[in-house]
Amino acid sequence: MLIVIRLVWLVATIINLCAVVWFIFGTTANFQRGIDLVSTTILILIGIPSIVLIALSIVLFIKSWQPTTLWGGVSVIVLSVGMLVLSPTLFRNVNTEGWLTERVVTDTMQTTTDGKYEYQLEVINLHQKNSYARIYLRSVSSKEEFRIPLQMDTNLIEGISLTSPKYWISIEETLDPRKYIMKTTEHFPLRDEKYSIDLSKITAEQVD
Repeated sequence: MLIVIRLVWLVATIINLCAVVWFIFGTTANFQRGIDLVSTTILILIGIPSIVLIALSIVLFIKSWQPTTLWGGVSVIVLSVGMLVLSPTLFRNVNTEGWLTERVVTDTMQTTTDGKYEYQLEVINLHQKNSYARIYLRSVSSKEEFRIPLQMDTNLIEGISLTSPKYWISIEETLDPRKYIMKTTEHFPLRDEKYSIDLSKITAEQVD
């Protein structure tokens, strides 16, 4: 019976520890963003008690403490149940966007001036350290898609309008059918930025 109780206790500790680690990594997007108000509340009400119970369990395990009395066995059961009860809330309230999956905001789809491509600007993981921007292009005739990263400092963006329709960029044709010029509009926080798009190399370079 003692072995069963210790096994349940160990499993509960591992589950609760995994829940805390998963919650911290998920809510911070692997430390790429700050914790929001809801996550902070959950951390205070659920996370900190979990950490206390885990630390207590680890200390008792290290000291090889044995629940040899009735009250000792009851205490271990209560400790184990407490950790198991706290764990589901931590697992459920993890947002994997911006960490395991990209969090993408875009402007309204438009068509290049020559009518060959549909395009929009994609801002990835906005307000995170790993934020960046890219151009999405899709050939009208072949439906071939391109996603071209931009040398744009998206960490300078403090706020952005998400109301529709929204036009953050414009793309114009050049004399070279494989090259285009992209400009950011007055509706985008980083105004008057200009890029040369080369579809033969699938690249975009910032120009003056």
